[in-house]
Amino acid sequence: MTPVSILGIACNWSPYACYHAAGRAELALPANFRLMRVMCMGRINQALILKAFEHGADGVILLECVDADCRYGPGPEVGHTNVDRVRRLLRFLGIGQERLVERAFAADGRDELVHAVWDFTRAIEDMGPNPAKPGSAREAS
Repeated sequence: MTPVSILGIACNWSPYACYHAAGRAELALPANFRLMRVMCMGRINQALILKAFEHGADGVILLECVDADCRYGPGPEVGHTNVDRVRRLLRFLGIGQERLVERAFAADGRDELVHAVWDFTRAIEDMGPNPAKPGSAREAS
């Protein structure tokens, strides 16, 4: 099985607290999982998500706060709108919209976050590499 690259983009608040708690509890996460921390899902734009795929991510999981816990008011609404738009682009580009998922967590959702990352990683491994992943010819130039 070809190894895949998974990027998690986590809100600074509840999801990052879960991630940090998982680390303190020494709960294992996939070795091919990398995390990027942002202040709020509503503050990332569509280009950032697309850039992850352009630079070789096989899957992107957005780890966000439960809507009612958002510290930035319209953050969840803006984030959901951006994700819907990116999913349409991923389908159009032939990457597949199932390679981008959103998962929401309360601050005490450490175990749920770990399970979500493992489940997503296994799903992406089953799909195989991102079909639009940069090839060796592009990397050489």
